[in-house]
Amino acid sequence: MTDRIMAIIGLLMLGAFLIVVPIFVPHPDLIAITIGAAALAGYDIWRHIAAKRKS
Repeated sequence: MTDRIMAIIGLLMLGAFLIVVPIFVPHPDLIAITIGAAALAGYDIWRHIAAKRKS
């Protein structure tokens, strides 16, 4: 259970770090990169949590 909480906290911290780019430098290419990075991180966290739940 602790690993899930830490994963969510880590994802939220990454989101807080990545949100700075679109707010202060609102270029479409940087926004796309930010969304892509957040999506990849979210997918990785989701797979990690789903794999723990199966076993």
